[in-house]
Amino acid sequence: MPIKIDMHVHTCYSGDSLTTPSELIAQLKRKRLDGAVITDHDTVLGAIKTVEANRSSNEKLIIIPGIEVSTRDGHILGVGLTKPIPKGLGVKETIELIHEAGGITIAAHPQTLFKDGIGLSPKILSLGLDALEVVNSSLFPFKPLTKMCKRFAERHNMPQTAGSDSHMPETIGLSYTIIDVDEVGVDAIIEAVRRGSTIPLGKAVPVSLRIKKILKMK
Repeated sequence: MPIKIDMHVHTCYSGDSLTTPSELIAQLKRKRLDGAVITDHDTVLGAIKTVEANRSSNEKLIIIPGIEVSTRDGHILGVGLTKPIPKGLGVKETIELIHEAGGITIAAHPQTLFKDGIGLSPKILSLGLDALEVVNSSLFPFKPLTKMCKRFAERHNMPQTAGSDSHMPETIGLSYTIIDVDEVGVDAIIEAVRRGSTIPLGKAVPVSLRIKKILKMK
């Protein structure tokens, strides 16, 4: 059963995002997505609040709690956990802590010019990552970086994901992952990502929306 999940979404609890939990729920419904992974920077509070907002709305969307952890060497997504992971640690230690908490790990925007990614060096293959984010709508330039990430993942047989990395309501769902699951639920989704039953799809954030976000954050 294929479902559409935006695997990288921020709420206002990130500090650099404009999206409230209720706005996030409304946008997911509007974009006809089945759900999203909430990945605020170094906090799980937004994820918890969005789970609560979804429950109150009766929309029956799939809201997966998560976090985007700032390691010393780049950002790592922790998917399927509700406990915070300390920032500032090494990548390998961060991955181990996320696994101990019951989550899976994804290298967020690994190859990037303006964000903190861990890079596409072969050395990352021994870190214990569960997947690689190969499509991220916020990347610039989008096409060459996406192509580079996909090629690396394919060469090394790594599961691939896609997420909008949205920091404002309008960009939610610009990228998403089609996940083939046996049943609908957080555990089933995590297992499907781990085994690579995913198709990453998406497009870049339009320049007009990039400018709009900058102006709103001032």
